[in-house]
Amino acid sequence: MDGKGQEGVGNKKVTLNPGDVFVCPDCDLVVPRIDINPGEKLCCCRCGCVLDSPVENSAEKTMALSLTGLLLFVPAIFLPLLTLDIHGLENTGSIYASVYSLLDSGFVFTGMAVLLTSIVIPLVKLLLLFVVSVQVCMHKGNRATVFMFRLYDKLDEWEMLEVYMIGILVTIVKLFHMASIEYDTGFFCFIGLLGATLLSSSMLDENYYWDVLYEACRGGEQGQNSLTVHDAPDVVEERA
Repeated sequence: MDGKGQEGVGNKKVTLNPGDVFVCPDCDLVVPRIDINPGEKLCCCRCGCVLDSPVENSAEKTMALSLTGLLLFVPAIFLPLLTLDIHGLENTGSIYASVYSLLDSGFVFTGMAVLLTSIVIPLVKLLLLFVVSVQVCMHKGNRATVFMFRLYDKLDEWEMLEVYMIGILVTIVKLFHMASIEYDTGFFCFIGLLGATLLSSSMLDENYYWDVLYEACRGGEQGQNSLTVHDAPDVVEERA
């Protein structure tokens, strides 16, 4: 390796621009970047991992869906989901009420887990995604925007609205023949929130977002970073 951070075999050196290649997250293979149309997929030729799957108008769609999720969040969390009538005894509850009941009953760990995965993290994710999408739509961004997008990606695996929905469905199936079930406003708002969250994740084109943020932060300058590879394409070094 020379003093400039370049590496080669013999006298042969290859320097690539970060925008010209993909590095497979599964097997670290360097794959040349190919322009593909929305609806198509670029996969790693070695392990089959999807490297790029562009979405048309990704930023606009993601911004609209994340805003929809934010508007539905408060009624979905605080309004009653279901009303159960068992032999004249009615019982109703919301997501917030279930968290409060768990904490009040002494199940602190379970209550905090439900609070984080069903209320706090989904709200933070929607806020981060909305702010970042607005910046991407305006083709603006800074290091704070990059930090927010990275935080969104880290929080993605901690959101468990789908698990809460499965719990609701299990309750409905088990009590269907034992009680009269009335679906309240919060139930439909929660379905809308879940749909908006899932759709916003599917409409998010991460490669496009990173390209826009990279250009915004670097001001279109080239040569700041470089990727240097051996003749073997799966050996990569990034020089900051």
